[in-house]
Amino acid sequence: MAANAVDISALQAYCEQHAPELIALAVKNNELFAQMNVIGGVTDKYIMTSLEFEKIFKPYAKAWDPGAGAKLIPRTGYVELGQVELEEEPQAYRKTYLGKILKGTDPNQHPFERDFLEGISIRVSNDINDDLAFYGDKTLKQNVDPAISKSVKAINDGFFTIIDKEVAAGNISVAKKNLILTGDINSSNAVAKLKAFYRKACEYNTALRRQTIKLYISNDILDAYNDNYQAVNGSLPYNTEFEKVFLEGSGKRCELAPLSGMGTSKRLMMGPAMNFNILVDQQSDQEKVTIFNPGNPKVIGYYLAAAIGFEFTTLSALWTNEAAVDDDGSASGI
Repeated sequence: MAANAVDISALQAYCEQHAPELIALAVKNNELFAQMNVIGGVTDKYIMTSLEFEKIFKPYAKAWDPGAGAKLIPRTGYVELGQVELEEEPQAYRKTYLGKILKGTDPNQHPFERDFLEGISIRVSNDINDDLAFYGDKTLKQNVDPAISKSVKAINDGFFTIIDKEVAAGNISVAKKNLILTGDINSSNAVAKLKAFYRKACEYNTALRRQTIKLYISNDILDAYNDNYQAVNGSLPYNTEFEKVFLEGSGKRCELAPLSGMGTSKRLMMGPAMNFNILVDQQSDQEKVTIFNPGNPKVIGYYLAAAIGFEFTTLSALWTNEAAVDDDGSASGI
């Protein structure tokens, strides 16, 4: 075989040997896993139960009177299977790989088979990050247009879709104190708007003042915050010790966590990182990756199946703003 030829059997062997790593890379190689909670071993659904208390400390008395100070609040998260079906010509990618070798990649540590197959898994992970995590809507599977029903967004509900459904059900609202109307957020008001958002949530739940939480925002909102902060204070808000941006006035307890998957949205999500869950399988045989011969000697067949889902542990530790903030008609808000 020529030195620059691709050995299909080598691809098959690498895929079989490293299947768990390739599946894991497909769902984990994105910024969400560094910023949120991950629950593994979910093959269908997972019930997350939070124990929520009212005020329970009271004066001593001999009589036993437990009252009703605590309640269990269950929420169910679901994973859905997504799949990849490809016929690819590995030889066409060979020159790209050889270019990496010329730039210093060690072929012994990073063989072609690894580079080619990991590249597909990374593409899957990017799809999850960019299209599914926030904007996924599994009702799109019913759309008559195959371009929509077979799109990444149709696999499962993303965080924004889950929020929208809870708003429609009345579980997230101003009255419930987990919806805070902000109005438009831009480079002339972002610092004041985000501070007001945080302070209103702390007014609703005073325990936030002593907790470490994250305020998930788009990079556009972070840019607006930085521009506004610099215009007002003459410098950027970065803390060189922690290499993070903490919301001004939060005592370094509220970290601004920009996520590219939020796109250009002006929507906000805030709470403890443990409340924002990514559900994966990574254990059962419903997930697989395989290389096969589709009948054309020039190409390989590639199939991958992986499960993914998103859910909040409790709505009482989530604060968000109105979806209309991404529309021109958003109210003035805080």
